[in-house]
Amino acid sequence: MLSRLKWLGNAHPNIWRSQVNKNCKFVSTNKKFGASHTQGDVPNLIHHHEHKYAEGKIYNGFLCEHVEHISDFELTSYTLRHQRTGTELWHIDRNDANNVFSINFRTTPFDSTGLPHILEHLVLCGSKNYPVRDPFFKMLNRSVATFMNAMTGPDYTIYPFSTMNETDFRNLQRIYLDAVFRPNLLYLDFLQEGWRLENEDIHDCNSKLIIKGVVYNEMKGAFSENSQVFSQNLLNNMLPDHTYGYVSGGNPLEIPKLTHEDLIEFHQKYYHPSNSRIYSYGSFDLTKTLWLLDKEYLSERTCIDNSYSQIPQQQRWQQPRNVHISSRLDSMGATIDRQNQIAIALLMCDVTNLQESFELNVLSEVLIRGPNSPFYKSLIEPNFSGGYNRSTGYSSDTKDTAFVVGLQDLRVEDFTKFCEIFDQTITHSIENGFESQHVESILHSLELSLKHQSPHFGNALLFNSTALWNNNGDIVSNLRVSEMISSLRTSLRKNKTYFQDKIQQYFANNTHRLTLTMSPDALYQENFKRAESEMLRQIVAVLDKEKFQNIYQTGLELDAFQKVKPNTEILPCLTINDVSEPPKWPKLIVETIQNVHTQICKVSSNEITYLKCLFNATSLSQEEIQLLPLFCTVINNMGTSKYDFREFDKLVLSKTSGFDFKLNFIENIRDAKSYKISVLMDTHALDKNAPELFYLCQELLLNFDFTDTDRLKMLIENYISNISVGVASSGHVYAMLGASALVTDASNLKSRLFGIDHIDFMKTLVQDNNTVDICKTLKSIGKKLFLKNNIQVAINTTESYLATALQHYRNFLETLPSLDNSKESHSINLLNPSCQHYILNIPVNYCAKAFFAAPYLHQDHPKLRVLAKLLSAKYLLPVVREKNGAYGAGAKISSDGIFSFYSYRDPHSIKTLDTFDKTYEWTRLEKNIDQEALFEAKLGVLQQLDSPIAPGNIGIDYLLYAVSQDMFENYRSRMLSVTVDEIHDTVQKYLKKTPKNFGKCIIGPENEELQLETNHKWKIIS
Repeated sequence: MLSRLKWLGNAHPNIWRSQVNKNCKFVSTNKKFGASHTQGDVPNLIHHHEHKYAEGKIYNGFLCEHVEHISDFELTSYTLRHQRTGTELWHIDRNDANNVFSINFRTTPFDSTGLPHILEHLVLCGSKNYPVRDPFFKMLNRSVATFMNAMTGPDYTIYPFSTMNETDFRNLQRIYLDAVFRPNLLYLDFLQEGWRLENEDIHDCNSKLIIKGVVYNEMKGAFSENSQVFSQNLLNNMLPDHTYGYVSGGNPLEIPKLTHEDLIEFHQKYYHPSNSRIYSYGSFDLTKTLWLLDKEYLSERTCIDNSYSQIPQQQRWQQPRNVHISSRLDSMGATIDRQNQIAIALLMCDVTNLQESFELNVLSEVLIRGPNSPFYKSLIEPNFSGGYNRSTGYSSDTKDTAFVVGLQDLRVEDFTKFCEIFDQTITHSIENGFESQHVESILHSLELSLKHQSPHFGNALLFNSTALWNNNGDIVSNLRVSEMISSLRTSLRKNKTYFQDKIQQYFANNTHRLTLTMSPDALYQENFKRAESEMLRQIVAVLDKEKFQNIYQTGLELDAFQKVKPNTEILPCLTINDVSEPPKWPKLIVETIQNVHTQICKVSSNEITYLKCLFNATSLSQEEIQLLPLFCTVINNMGTSKYDFREFDKLVLSKTSGFDFKLNFIENIRDAKSYKISVLMDTHALDKNAPELFYLCQELLLNFDFTDTDRLKMLIENYISNISVGVASSGHVYAMLGASALVTDASNLKSRLFGIDHIDFMKTLVQDNNTVDICKTLKSIGKKLFLKNNIQVAINTTESYLATALQHYRNFLETLPSLDNSKESHSINLLNPSCQHYILNIPVNYCAKAFFAAPYLHQDHPKLRVLAKLLSAKYLLPVVREKNGAYGAGAKISSDGIFSFYSYRDPHSIKTLDTFDKTYEWTRLEKNIDQEALFEAKLGVLQQLDSPIAPGNIGIDYLLYAVSQDMFENYRSRMLSVTVDEIHDTVQKYLKKTPKNFGKCIIGPENEELQLETNHKWKIIS
């Protein structure tokens, strides 16, 4: 159950992934202006091992218990423990500008009321030192944090943030610590964030009662996403005996059983310092953190026994179990006869058994990852499903780890077939083992990841360590990845059946095995509505006249409470002096090599060479352009004329990170009158493997092979299945694409490439065309795309290796063919205003409104960007979220000049669109836009502009958008110089009159009142 967007970052490679969802209060996104890339800082490596703190010494009430340098990640780990409370603090000293801090609690619920999740929301709604309504959201625009969040997991709640500014770090540290240890936990905040009964018309005591609440609506939205329903039930049924048998995020039908008193009691018990763990990462002075913790929050507290929150191991079953559940019929999904899922889950080992868990993790990847894995061969290639489901993988987010393999979009009659194939695959793997090169490719990926510098390493390290730490595991030893790899290699060398023995133990002889199946029920949503109505009826039935009156009065009190202007003066805030200087990045060297535009960046890349090739796709036909998303997915999965897809996969993964192809849609950021379409190929390898990297690039680009129509047919069906999953969880993104599609023809094409319309296009394509014809089109795309005169290249590597890398690059360029068929751009045309409603049988809405304003380099763009942040914080969140109950809302402007409003998991649609339309009226109210609000909005923009950048991504904005460092700094300077008067002028210019070109889009349940109540004609798409 996730809010808005899921933040992903791995300290380790993809095999270190957790399958259990977390409930997040807010997730930041770090984009400068539209490039679809992840950005992070460039950590400088520490080459000395002097220890700042000594074992056995006491620092501000904390005893330093253990110090260790971890060469794999060039960091020094310090484990300290507070003497009075027993609070453990883990500090990672690393020369990384992006510092992280987090307070973690082990929270083990024993019902599904969502108690820890709602508490997570409430503690951030004001505290003793900061009695401001919702300081968390207020601080989002008083900070330049690179990440701010709060997350509820199955047995933990964590409060992390990261920032590169030390003043900001200390500010947020005080806010977070006061929030978790001294929260106000007001009753009115409980009603707003959790759940409440309220009159539908709060000013009419006789109007019907309804259930409202931010978390209540969030979880209604979460429970409408089938993949999340499946994974939640998998957890509950696999580990049923303790806290994992419940829904930590809250079941909407159980949430109204929660009382405010329950919440206060839970906080007193589980948020005690003795039940907390504190994480600190980066280069800032730890001594200041220790002093603050001891003096302000820990020195007056005493130590208690926290064994009450420990999670026991799940008792192993004597017999396998089978469970069947129902799900929502997904109108965006496959045909109803194929909207089924199945998975087999096997309990593995205790998460604290580090080497065993690590090896089982690797073994899981060997079993499922890529075309050389046994389960891929037996389950995916026969093409009787839509591919692996989202629960597939090794899960280490709980006390007991688990292996899961599952399929989505298969027929019920194939359930038995799946189970038979599973058992046959296990037997075959035991008897025949694995190809050594396949195993080596998995281990190489892991070793490469140790060198690859993650942009948010400190956050990723926290997330990957939380479950282990929460269960008293050795988090420091878990960082010795090279040692664990070496130990595994030794075991594999000494015992040729080492992995087979593991499979025999954990797979073949494992009776703790769950087979979970899920099928759609056309009445699922109707049944939920009936259950919700019955729940409400039962609650209302026991109310007397006095309680009805109290509900009415409380509704008015909450409305008044929400309208009070917050006293934000007591919150800390940065000053202009703290943020005046832009970040400095290594300079780009731009050369023309063999007539190819080439940008070079000398970075501290830790012996890795990064290669990006941008291919202009603008000259393709409309038919070919619409197939580009599919092309990018299948091009590196089909093999070449020299190597079949299995051989090529082994070669690629044993020498490189793999090839990632992405479609880029780039509007002219100067005048927004034209657009380009391009395909970006992104890869990297250790310097020693750079010759193979360029050879494999050459092999793929020149000799790609689409002759295997059976394999292509399978890949296409899996692709359609995957893009159909998760529409609801990213509904606000799809809604904004749908609204923008009604503004310009370019955005309309973008929606057909990335939006809901693309799902329909692909389904129609498969119905109307045979695979052979699709093969021909894909082959034509590759021949037109992979040309020397059609390419721009970016190479990021170390200064010492640059000359060698460039020589390999020149050799690579010499092999590429040229053909003069390039087209520079397409023109953009504005469309007439219109509205569209995508009907999904879900209980919440995702609303969006979009209009054309000004592109990135226009003088008004930085003003509009500040305005969007201001409107989000001061208008949309208070009205759409706090008052009306949506889980999220905001405004944004993209580089193409499209200004958008959006809501997320919203109980309303018409009311929300009306709120969007009344934005101008709100700006006219006295003092809504003042100096304080303006500066906070600027800080919100800086969070994106100044977000750290990974070594491999430096220069990506210049490659994609031709935005130089000078242009960026000029934009940043113009943004910081925006005045209140300029914001008012911008409002008058863009918001006063109804835009000439706008679009509105709703994704959600059917609404018969739309046309009548909005006075617009709506295109209904079901």
